[in-house]
This record gives sequence, structure tokens and C-alpha cells, in this order.
Amino acid sequence: MEKYISSRTNHLVAMDLGSNSFHLIIAREQDGCVQIMHRQKQTVSLAKGLDADNHLSESSMNIALACLHEFNLSLANIPNSAIRIVATQALRQAKNSQLFIDLAKKVLPYPIEIITGKLEAELIYKGVAHTQPLRGNTFIIDIGGGSTELVIGHNFSTSLTDSLAMGCISVQKKFFINGDITPQAMQDAQKYAVEKLFTLADRYREADNNTFIGTSGSIKAISQVMLELYGDDKITAKRLKRLVKQLIGWQHYKNIPLRSLDEARRPLLASAVAILSSCFSQLGINQMSFRPGGLREGVLYDLSQSRTDIDTRDRTIHNLIRLHHIDRAFSQRVLQQLTLIRKQLKNTSAQLKQDEFSLLCWAAQLHEIGIAINSKKRQHHGGYILEHSELPGFSEDEKSTLVLLVRYHRGQIKLTDEINQPLTITPRTKLLIQILRLAIILTQGRLQPIDAEVDVSHHENALIVKLVAQPELQHKLNSEVEKQANANLTLTIKSE
Repeated sequence: MEKYISSRTNHLVAMDLGSNSFHLIIAREQDGCVQIMHRQKQTVSLAKGLDADNHLSESSMNIALACLHEFNLSLANIPNSAIRIVATQALRQAKNSQLFIDLAKKVLPYPIEIITGKLEAELIYKGVAHTQPLRGNTFIIDIGGGSTELVIGHNFSTSLTDSLAMGCISVQKKFFINGDITPQAMQDAQKYAVEKLFTLADRYREADNNTFIGTSGSIKAISQVMLELYGDDKITAKRLKRLVKQLIGWQHYKNIPLRSLDEARRPLLASAVAILSSCFSQLGINQMSFRPGGLREGVLYDLSQSRTDIDTRDRTIHNLIRLHHIDRAFSQRVLQQLTLIRKQLKNTSAQLKQDEFSLLCWAAQLHEIGIAINSKKRQHHGGYILEHSELPGFSEDEKSTLVLLVRYHRGQIKLTDEINQPLTITPRTKLLIQILRLAIILTQGRLQPIDAEVDVSHHENALIVKLVAQPELQHKLNSEVEKQANANLTLTIKSE
């Protein structure tokens, strides 16, 4: 591995010199926490500059060098850096790649590493594993400009990796060069992809996979098209077949009427769909979701000291606790109360699933994160901090729920947006908000012991609390009943 490391590294820099786009990420590592400080992307289309003899044209190299010059300017004031620059299929394929590297060193004085396709697949998996929640065996497909990577792994380890020399630019140049999308061109592109997949298809079909994920700009573009056409971004085999027919019907990329599609992606959509639809048919895939994270994040985390022996989400929570100096002792008391409530709600309609309880536990650990800004409105500050933080390992839905739990853990519950429109919140999320608020109240501060004589149950959409009369606690609970009622939530207090 070629990289530049300063004597006192605490900044991490990753560059991905892809066949279509160049990417730069600058991060700071502190107390085991990787904080993204800067992202930069430029469409370079390096693969388009390869001629029939696989030589990069002078004009394509000049475009790429200008981009690297811009990236170098971004590094000018970054101290104590570990820097790794990786290049992929276009430079793997180019016969004059060394000439490009020699020219690049004049504008960017750091080593450039042309990595193998298998290493690229491993780093892609690492980037996803460190930034997204993975469940069981995970199959990841990354369609780049010059190559397509396939990788299967579990947790942070890969078990199957392959790289195929076909990408959205190379297939576009081969079958859709004039922008025409004919039935024959689409059929030929899919046949070409199927032939590339033939020798490895059985191994991927036979793998027992729980999750199918797509990364890269090509699959992101397809997921955005699905959102525009169907109202959600799920990529399914049925939808891909329909999209193939629609593309043929539009006849030319300039006729594609989709507003979600970036102009630079329009010429590449047909080739990306041809590759992905062939992957679905040959590799036994019925549905896939796009997830951010990929090669550049994998390079970044490969430079870091981030732990891989714990759940990525737990690591994120621990990093936030350290970063914002949250009172762990009080959080543990709230967690103890949540555990008691969970036991009491067992076998009721409010019985908590493991993923719901996990969200409550994470929210309990972070609910005071906003105190560092202002204690009076800490719930609002805490919600804002989480909403605008990168939370590696958390899906968008998990992050949204976590934000809501922290934002409404105390004070008034106003389940509306900035223009007073009702938020779309599920009944289960509302229940989680109720339970977290109740757990914090029943914890009764930072010193008083947890009262085991409080009984919590649930009946007909009402959370019910039974307790021996305690004037101070009773007063707090009566106030909470009113606050929850104002948000159309039902909390009932019964004193003995």
C-alpha cells in the first residue's frame, strides 16, 4: 500500500481516481472518531479518453491533471496527514498510465497506487461496512465507469470478491456511442454483460445472502429514477425490466424525461441499466437498495484506527459520547430504567422488538448531547446535532428516529415541521418517544435509586403507569400526562 504519512498523523485523506469521477475526502480522527471535514468530486470521464489501443489521450489527461491540481489546493492547509491515493480500471487498462502518474506528481506530490480489481472490491466493502448497517451476509455491487465490482462479506470480512472489466462508460462506448437506445443495442449490451458474468455467476447465486446493496454513482442514479417513477427508491427485477423497455421507447438519451437524472448521467443510464439488469438475472437478485459509502470511504477507514470488533453503530455512539462529554453515569441509569420497562411491557401490544429497544438505548445514551450548547433547550440542540452529523452505521430511517427521540425526550411534544405541518411519524415511533420520556422521569435524577415498585403496562393505545403515591414524582407524571395529551398521546397514571 502506497501512502504518505506525516510524523504526527491526525488527519486522513483519501482520493479515489475513478474511471468516471475523481473523489477527495478529508477527515479528522480524534479519540477513535472519524469526522468528515471536506468532500470534493469532479466528473473527469477518464475512461472516455482511452483509444482503441488503450492509450489515454492528451486532452483526457489534461482534464484529470487539472482536477488533481484543485485537489492539491484543498490539501494545502491540512496538517499531520495520512494520505492514500488509489486509481482504478481506467489507469489499470491504460498502457501509458506511468506517463500520467509522472505528470500527476508535478501537480500532486504524493504516491498514486493503481490497485487491483479485487483490492478495489475489498475496499468498497470496507467503506460500506464502516458507514452502513449490515445484516448478515451482504452482497454488494458497484458499477463504476470502467469496471464492476462484486463482493460478499459478513461484518467487516469479505468472503467472495470479483472485478469485471465492464463499466457504464466502457459499455456506453461499445453499444450506445451515438446516444441511440435501440432494442438491438440494449440486447447486445445485456448479452455482453451476461457473458462477463457467466464464469462466476454460480458462486454468487449459491451464496446465502441476507442483504443486497448497490453503491456507486450509477446505481445511485438508478435508485433516484425508481423514486421518481414509483415513489420509493427500491430497485427490483420487475422495475428494471420496465425501465429497459422505457429506455428503448425513448430511443435516445436526450429524450429521457426524468428530472431526477443528472445531465452527466443521462448518456450513461442505458449502459448502467444493461449491466445491473444482467446482474439481477444472472446472480439471483430480486431486490437491491442503494447505499452511500464505497471505495473512497474504504480507503479512508483503511487509514484509520477505527475498531472493527464492535457494531459500527455502537462505535458511532461511543465516539459521540466522548466527543460531546456526555454524562455516562446518568445515561446508564436511564438504560437501567428502560430495561425494567421493557420487561414489564413483555406480552403486551407494546412489547419492544430488539431493533426498537436498541434505538431507545442509543437515544438514552445521547439524549443529553445538546447540553454542551445550552442546557435549557438541550433537546432541540441535541436533535440538531444528530440531524446534521454523519452517523456511520445508521440507516436514514434509524437516524431519523434517533433524531426524533432526542428532540422530544423532554419539554413540549410538537410533532410538526417548520411550517406547522404534521410530521409523518409511525405509531411505534410515537410509542418509543413516550417510553423514553417516561424512563427519564422515572429515573428521578442522578442520585436517587431506581424505584422497582413502579409498574408500566400498555392497553388500547394507552401507556399506563401504576405506582405507590410519591408526591414529587406524581407531580412530574401529571405534568407529563398533559404534555403527551397535547400531542394526542395517551399516558395514564394510577396511584395506590
